[in-house]
Amino acid sequence: MDFRFTEDQQDLIDAAKAFFVGENTVERMRKMVAGEEVDDLWPQFAQLGLLGIMVPENAGGLEQPLVVMAGIAEAAGYAGLSEPYVELAGITVPHSKEDEFKGQIRRAIHSDLRPYEDGSLTDTGESVSSIDPLRNLVKAQGSHGENIESVNFHGAVLAAAQLIGLSKRMVDMSVEYAKDRHQFGKAIGSFQAVKHQLANVYTQIEFTRPIIHLAAIKGGAAVHNAKVAAIDTAMLAAETAIQVHGGMGYTYEVDLHLFMKRAWALCGEWGDRNYHMTKLEDYVLNGDAKLGPGQTFE
Repeated sequence: MDFRFTEDQQDLIDAAKAFFVGENTVERMRKMVAGEEVDDLWPQFAQLGLLGIMVPENAGGLEQPLVVMAGIAEAAGYAGLSEPYVELAGITVPHSKEDEFKGQIRRAIHSDLRPYEDGSLTDTGESVSSIDPLRNLVKAQGSHGENIESVNFHGAVLAAAQLIGLSKRMVDMSVEYAKDRHQFGKAIGSFQAVKHQLANVYTQIEFTRPIIHLAAIKGGAAVHNAKVAAIDTAMLAAETAIQVHGGMGYTYEVDLHLFMKRAWALCGEWGDRNYHMTKLEDYVLNGDAKLGPGQTFE
């Protein structure tokens, strides 16, 4: 199976990442945590066509498959994008009517795998606190939608993609810190113990990404495998980043916590590890699973 994006698709993903990182800076995120006013990015999402990634061309969209949306979701995760853009463009819009998209739809689709909604997508619901200070959550009040299985499929894949983006950002932050932090007259990044830990996480990220892309293309049990792999990768990335940063890794003053807390939150959305492991267990033990390395990409 060919996981490569076309040149146009890769350009789209790269452009989205540049926009997310350029606009949703750490300074902007800290202002949001402090309750200060920040620039509204939604008009730019619409102007750049990012809301219509999966919308048919005849409805004014780009008509891209879920795997491309996963690439953009990874970019959003890398930037720590605070707005529920991925939820809207990758879940709500593809499961809504074309005339609703033309009206710039702004709502969430409820699922038992995500019992909370972003407050910016609804006018009702009891406020809920989150480990992630950048999210404004309320208890879900909406309907399940017409195709809840497809909604959950999109949700799990895109959450996994965001986790990989967050993992990569935490590794990059740790690499930069390891270059600047000195002990015994040397940058700690020159120590094998530090280099090996970061290399292990980087390798796991690179092995997990194609699992997510396979899930986006194939669906089925691959989705459960992707979410589990993404959770494990994100947890390893967070733990390693904390170790590299030393005791400072837990503090508010270090920007790492903004991405770490988002990863922890996404690990439990659209099915936590136990949920997806149970689904995989049932597939292997009670289903008609074809096992073995020769079946990986069949």
